[in-house]
Amino acid sequence: MTGYHLTWVRLVAISRFKLARKEVINSYKMASNLESSIHKGSESFFDFSCFPCQENDRNTEAEFYCGDCSKFYCSKCVEYHNFLYKKHEILDKKNISQWPETNVGEQEICQEHKKEKLTGFCEDHSQLICHACHVHTHQLCSHVVLIADKVKDLNQKRDFEQLSATFDTQHQQLIKKKHDFEENLKSLEKSYKKILEEINALRKTINDALDQLEKNTKKALDTLLVNVKTSIRNDIENCNKSIKNISCLQENLLTSKDKKEAPSFIKYRKCLDQSLKVEASLQDMTANNDRTLTFNPDRTIQQTLSALSGLGQILSTVKQSQPTKRTTQNTNTRQNTPKACSQSDPGNQTASRLKVNTSIPESSSSRHYSPGNQNSHLPKSGLVSDPVSSSSHQLVQGHQPGAVSKPDQIIKVKSSKKYSVQIERDLSICYINGICETASGELVITDQYHYKVKLLNKTYKVVAHYDLPCSPWSMCSIDTSLVAVTVDSNEVHFIRVTNDQLIKDRILKLQHECLGIAHKHGNLYITDGRALYLYTLDGNLVREMYKDTSGNHTVSSCAVSPDGDKIYVANISSNQLVTLSREGTVISTLTVPGLSSPIGVLPGLHVTDAGQVLVCGYYTNTVAQVDRDGRKRLAEVFTENNNVIFPMSVYYSKHTRSIIVGMNNNDITVFKEQ
Repeated sequence: MTGYHLTWVRLVAISRFKLARKEVINSYKMASNLESSIHKGSESFFDFSCFPCQENDRNTEAEFYCGDCSKFYCSKCVEYHNFLYKKHEILDKKNISQWPETNVGEQEICQEHKKEKLTGFCEDHSQLICHACHVHTHQLCSHVVLIADKVKDLNQKRDFEQLSATFDTQHQQLIKKKHDFEENLKSLEKSYKKILEEINALRKTINDALDQLEKNTKKALDTLLVNVKTSIRNDIENCNKSIKNISCLQENLLTSKDKKEAPSFIKYRKCLDQSLKVEASLQDMTANNDRTLTFNPDRTIQQTLSALSGLGQILSTVKQSQPTKRTTQNTNTRQNTPKACSQSDPGNQTASRLKVNTSIPESSSSRHYSPGNQNSHLPKSGLVSDPVSSSSHQLVQGHQPGAVSKPDQIIKVKSSKKYSVQIERDLSICYINGICETASGELVITDQYHYKVKLLNKTYKVVAHYDLPCSPWSMCSIDTSLVAVTVDSNEVHFIRVTNDQLIKDRILKLQHECLGIAHKHGNLYITDGRALYLYTLDGNLVREMYKDTSGNHTVSSCAVSPDGDKIYVANISSNQLVTLSREGTVISTLTVPGLSSPIGVLPGLHVTDAGQVLVCGYYTNTVAQVDRDGRKRLAEVFTENNNVIFPMSVYYSKHTRSIIVGMNNNDITVFKEQ
């Protein structure tokens, strides 16, 4: 080959090399530009993207997360954020475990078919699906679309923008609510401290008053002691004078040698006069010889304190607010979701603020009074508390130890056992027509046939009894150790349990028959067969609450709900349970077959501390549970199959979680609750 040809070949080779090199460089640049373009426009490269950058059509990896804003930031945007919000807590990638879970890759995977990606959307069931879901579950669905088509539709309708705006609005609302709740917590702490100060101030006032009473009583004791001591010292001084006079006169009389009659007689008369004076003084001293000091405490204080359960009422003020305006936009999806395939989230439903209306059983010291009954909690005020509901003050739900939480929850029992309540003096079968319980768990029962009130210990053994003048009708608890018994002589006997003994406290004489009796919050409810009366504890008639003269025994047994809002009355004539409001308005009537009883026997009626209503009739041979509104029978707790024959009384013990049934035999039957 000539030199010319070699040179030409070299030039061609160099030219081709340069051209290939240029093409490679251009290809590399195009690939780099394409990668940069993909990096800018795609969201699939980062698990966490900067929120402000996304707002400006840039895709930047997030390096920080703000829990207060609930947003992600890159290293540049976080500087602006920190400048504006210096108190916000920022979490970097070292604390990424505390970031919210937004793994895009996992979100795209079907939860049922782990190897498949979500590619479609079933509008019939409003559910994201994969190819396998479509084949196996949604093949017959008529509205299945691809996610890509759905996204195009949403973009055309600007639903993404609307949803983003909705999130912004909700985000601000949540931040405001959070701030309001935080301020509410601070306010509660201030209220708590203020109430503590008020309680301490009230306690100091009570202590000061008790200290003054103690001071006055001790002063009276000191004055009396001084007077008694002064009287006794005067008697001692008189004794000393008389002793000295007698000694002198006696010595003068015995040593006198004057035989003259006149002086002797004069000395004799002086001695005789002195002897008569001493004799009179001795008689007076003998009559006043045994002088003692005793203390008779004022029982009004003790009775008042024992009836209280606190120094006052704790109220929670609930501010009524309008329901939050719904900000969620409705997307164009079908809502005819079948129950079998529905996977809707209950949390997506519209939420509205409801008025709080829960309460705890009120005590005699923690009631909300009407303006006219400011002193109705005092024993001798002559008034009865009439709590009224408030639109702005609601009671906070309290816990009742040993009680069932729901008023209408059916009581179920698992076992039963009989215990004899007959004593040696009983001549015949015991008729147990009344049962109640002390604060320490001792049972008090009434034996109608033997005119007795009997005290049972925790092993259900009779440890004491109290003789009544005539047959008892009904019984209820007044305070921790005091019970009230209605008897056949128009009287209510108050009996106190003290040191395993039944001691008479007082007797209340009324102008009508006393049959059924119930007590709640210082209010005493008594029936006479045709009417229900409301009394104070000291026997002052407040008003006639309910009346039915259609028969002779229309208003017999009675009971009260724990909060005092409902009064239950058994009507023997019509076999009905009548439910009254606090004011005496008839709420409902319920027919209870077999509720009627023979003459001289009242139906058993009891309301547990949880508000469960138990009722039994002599001829029913069952103990039924009724709903708290007295509208329907919930269940038969006991029947004749449980050996319940002619039941006369029923009671739920919160201490032993058992139901005690009294019948016309020598036993009580205790049913343990499940």
